[in-house]
This record gives sequence, structure tokens and C-alpha cells, in this order.
Amino acid sequence: MDKMTEMVAHMIGIFHTTMEDERMREAYDKFKALKAADPDNDPLEAMGIKFKAKHVLEGFTPSLRYSDEAHSAPADDINTPFYSSATIATAKLHSIAPTPSETSSIVTVAMGIGRPLLKLEPPGSVVVITAQSAYLSDNDITMLGSGDTLFTDTAEFLDQLMQYQTIATAIASPVTAEMITPGENAARDAIKLHEKVSTAEATMMSGVLATMQHNTDAIGMRINGEEVEEIPTLNDLWPAFKSANADDAQDASGEDGEPLADQAATELELKDPFQGLANSKNDNGPPEIEDGHAVVAGANTLVNEVLINTAWLDAPVISVMGDVVNLNVVSQVNVLVDHDIGVFDDLKTSTSMNAAHVAATATTPEPEAGEEADDTADLGLPSNWAVTKIEGDLIAVNQVSQYSFVTDNDCAEITFNSANTYIGLGDNSVINLTDLSELGFGFDLIMIGGSMISVNWISQINVMIDNDTVTYSGDTPAGFSGSDNLLFNGAVINSIGVDSYGEMQANFAAASDSLANGGLTIDESVAHDSVFEGTEILRVLYIEGDLTTINWIEQTNVLGDSDQVHLAMENFEAATGASVTVTAGSNSTINVATINEYGTDSAIAVNGDVYDDALLYQAELIDTDADPLGVDMPALATEAVAFLADDMMSPDMTPADAAIVATASESTASSDVMQSMLA
Repeated sequence: MDKMTEMVAHMIGIFHTTMEDERMREAYDKFKALKAADPDNDPLEAMGIKFKAKHVLEGFTPSLRYSDEAHSAPADDINTPFYSSATIATAKLHSIAPTPSETSSIVTVAMGIGRPLLKLEPPGSVVVITAQSAYLSDNDITMLGSGDTLFTDTAEFLDQLMQYQTIATAIASPVTAEMITPGENAARDAIKLHEKVSTAEATMMSGVLATMQHNTDAIGMRINGEEVEEIPTLNDLWPAFKSANADDAQDASGEDGEPLADQAATELELKDPFQGLANSKNDNGPPEIEDGHAVVAGANTLVNEVLINTAWLDAPVISVMGDVVNLNVVSQVNVLVDHDIGVFDDLKTSTSMNAAHVAATATTPEPEAGEEADDTADLGLPSNWAVTKIEGDLIAVNQVSQYSFVTDNDCAEITFNSANTYIGLGDNSVINLTDLSELGFGFDLIMIGGSMISVNWISQINVMIDNDTVTYSGDTPAGFSGSDNLLFNGAVINSIGVDSYGEMQANFAAASDSLANGGLTIDESVAHDSVFEGTEILRVLYIEGDLTTINWIEQTNVLGDSDQVHLAMENFEAATGASVTVTAGSNSTINVATINEYGTDSAIAVNGDVYDDALLYQAELIDTDADPLGVDMPALATEAVAFLADDMMSPDMTPADAAIVATASESTASSDVMQSMLA
């Protein structure tokens, strides 16, 4: 608009606004008069007023009767969990749809004339994957003499060690497998694993002593394939060098020492590795050394230990619409190569032991002789039930992999001039430790829409090369120990609760189909089944997919302790009047694994097939006579050849391929800072 038109429009607008104000004035005066007639209702001030109750409220009274009439609105509902004196039979009440699944605890609400609604917290999945590896290269070179001694290159010992590690893998090949991956293919993979386990046969490799037991034959205690009544503890198996040190420590402290727990692997006490390194203000003298001269080039200890205590999920009644796969597998392999050259006075040979204990204990007490079960008691059926659903799979997986690779190939030329001497080139300790405790949920009924998979797998391998060479000039040494090694595999699978299998019941199958199609609860045909007599409130878990429980343990120790020691002992006894002892053996490689599963005796109704098996495989290769660089290699079976490179079969024994080198440390250089100073 132009300027004049805009001015006129503005004036017209002001005119209309003024007219409206005048018209509203009459109505405004009437409202103002009505407001003035109302009394003043300002809020009361209660400042300074005190109240005192003469009576104390007590807790909930169970015998209190409530009205039997239906409530007209949800706000009138009674907030007590149950009607203790209700006159209407609970079994005839209508079912009520459960509340959303995100409820965090069990609560109850009375809904009209319906039975009280129970909300149940669903369990969750648990996955623990642990990978522990330790690499130690302690290849010392000590020259305290003239330095004229020629030593074999320790790189040859490294190649030999990796070749025997490959042989150990070949020995264990009948029962090696990849861990089952939870998911849509878990049931299929578990059935294939069962077929492989059930058809596995012990290796026929030359020089290998192997035994294999299936199913019930694998239950019980066995050592190197033989059934025993008791498995010795590690305290009874330690090498003499370790036992002597333990006895000395016990005598000094006055307490019972326990170097390591028994095969049940209760606990491993770890001391501060840096204890005693700090300089003491009062420690100004030389370190204490026992009388005599001692050279310790061996006495290494490698320990892999796993302890799993699990009570994650169980129920006395389980229905499975798919298949059931239950496997307990233990595979144990020891490989020892021990060729010593020189003066030996070993009084104790090396020990190789594969010990396993597979057991299942029922939780239902058996009636004593002459005692009859009391069938006259009226146990009653559940008056209520709570159902929680899980969409998809429910898994509980513990996978532990422990690997230790240690080389302690020492070269030493030693002469003695002092009164007492202690030279420590070995005595290393490497420990991998895992301790898991998992406590979960208990239900009265677990309904599985898919398959039920349970696998306990323990695989243990020890490889030790202990080829020692001792030479001397002058007087003969008093004692030289090149053996007395320990290779120990200990496995325990202990199940509390025995499962029994039967055919699927029609009521369980119908309830599972209803829940799979979107149903939210079960009906009386399931809740009032005779198996639930004596249960007041029935707790039900429905799993749409698979229930997968896996405890998978793999342990490997690889130790190379090929020592070369030369003692210059001209006029030794006349100059010192003492004796010399050399410890080149006394090594220990130990694998200890324990799986404790706590549950209850379960009656399992299966709609599919049942695959239930146990396997115990124990094998050892002890080589103390053949050529160290050719342990019956041409006679290896086909399964062993598949793991060996072509150049490993040739006489020159060239270094292994990259596939084998990957299992060793990235660097073979010594981590001992004293090596460069003494070389």
C-alpha cells in the first residue's frame, strides 16, 4: 500500500480496538462484582502445629479378610500379594496377561477377580573369552674359565623344539576341533562334533602310547589309561630339586608348604615377584649361600591352571523342542625327549602323567535300605505361576586358551675358586592362571524352542626337550642330574546333578507352540502336571532359540632346556675341599583344568534326538634312546605327516616353515640382561 492508504488503515484499526474495549467494559464490571462477593479463601498456615500418634502401626496381618466383591477400578486393587483367606478357588480363576518383560524383580499385583500376576526377571547370557600366553627366552652364556670350550649353536635346539611341538599336535589330532560358535548353526555344528568324537580312534603313530575311552568307560579316575582309586597330588610328584627346596622352606617357616594345589586346583598362591628386591638398610653383607658348589641350569616350572565354577542355569524339568547334545571331552598329551651326554648319577627318572576325573553326582538322595517313600503326604499343585520369555538364544560360554613357550638353552664354562658357589642359569617360573565363578538362576521349568547344547572340552599338551651335555676336566663332579622331569596333565569335570531323557509330553509341546506363536503364559495343563507337586509358585522360563552352554579349555606348555656345561676342575678338591652338583633337569610342565557344574537332577523331555557321549584320550611319547634329531620320523602315521612340512622330513632338518614359527616368540634373543655381560 501507499503511505496515505496505510495511515488510513492504521486509524481504522485503532477505532475498532477502542470500540471493542467499550463493549467489553459492561461484562467486565459484572465479573468484578461477582468476585468481590466471594469469601477470601487464603491457604491456612500450619506453622508450629505438632502431631503425636498414640498408636504404632503393625505389619501386614495374613488373617485379614478382604471383600469378595470385584473392584470397580484398578485404583481400588488390593496391594497385598496374595489372598490368604479368599473363598474363591485359585485354580478356577482366569489367567491374566503378564506385564512387559523389562520388569527388574518378582512382584505381584491383584487384578480384579483374576489370580495375582507374577512378574519374573529373565536371565541373561554370559560370555568369557580368555587368552593367556607367556614367552620366555633365557638362553644364557656363562664363561668363567678360559673360554676354549666349543658349544653347539642353540638355534638348532629351537628348530627341534618346534618340530616336536608339531608332533604333539599330530598326536592329539584325533580329537582336535574348533569351538562351537553359538548361533543358527550351533546345533548342526554340535551334532557334527558328536559324530567326530564318537568315531575317534587312538593314534597309531610309532612310539606313541595312547588309550581312548568312550561313554561310560570315560567316567571315573584314570591315569595314563588305567583306572585308579586316587590321583596323587603334585606334592608327591615334584622333582627332587623342587621337593628339597620346599622341604627347606617348610623347615625354616615351621609351617606346611604346598607348592601347588592338587588336581582339583583349588587355589594357587601367588607371591609378590618383586619381594626382596629392595635393598635393606641392615643388609650390608654378602648373600647367604649353602656350603658347596651348585650349578642350576634346569629346574624350570611352567604352569597353566584353569578353575571354572558355574551354576548359571538349571531346572528340575526341561522340555526341548529340538535336539539335545551333551559332550564331555578330555584330551591329554605328553611329549618328552631326554638325551643326556656326560657323567650322570640320576637316581630318579622323569615322570609323565595324564590324570583325569570325570564324575556326575545326583542331588536326589537315595532311600536307605528298608526305607520306603512316603506317598501319603498331600503335596499339592502350584497355585500360581510366572512365565518369562527370551527372544533368540541364551548362551553361557567360557573359552580359555593358555599357551607357554620357554627356552632355557644354557652354555656355561665354569671354574671354581671360592669356598661356596651358586650359579643359577635356570629355575624360571611361568604361570598362566584363570579362576571363574558364575552364579545365575534357578527355575522350576525351562522350555526351549530350539536345541539344548552342553559341551565341556579340555585339551592339554606338554612338550619338553631336555637334551643336556656335561663335560669336565680334572676331578669328577660329585653329582649331575639331567633327568627327574615332570610332565603332568590334570583334568576334572565334575557335574552336580544328573540328567535323564524322555519323550516329549503333549502338554509341554502345546505350551511351547503357543509361546512360540506369541503366547504370554502357560495353562493349567502344564502348571498342574504331576511333576510339579509340592511347588507353590511355578517359575517358568521360555527360550525361543537354543540354550548353549560351553566350557572350552585349551592348555599348552612348550619347554626347551638343552644345557651345555663344562666344568674346569683341575686340583678342585685340593683347593676347595668341597663337592660340585649340577642340576640340568628337574623341569616341570603342568596343566591343571577343573570344571565344576552345579545344578540339580533334571528330567528332560526331548522332541528331537539325543546325542550324549563322553571321551577320554590320553597319549604320551617318551623318547630317551633315539637320535634327538630324528625320533622315528619316517614311521609317523598319516595324520602326523599332515602336520609336518616337507623339509622337516629331510635329514638336514632345516628350519621350520612360517606356519610353525608363528607359535614361538617373535624374538629368540635372550631377555636375560646378564647374558651380554657374561658372554
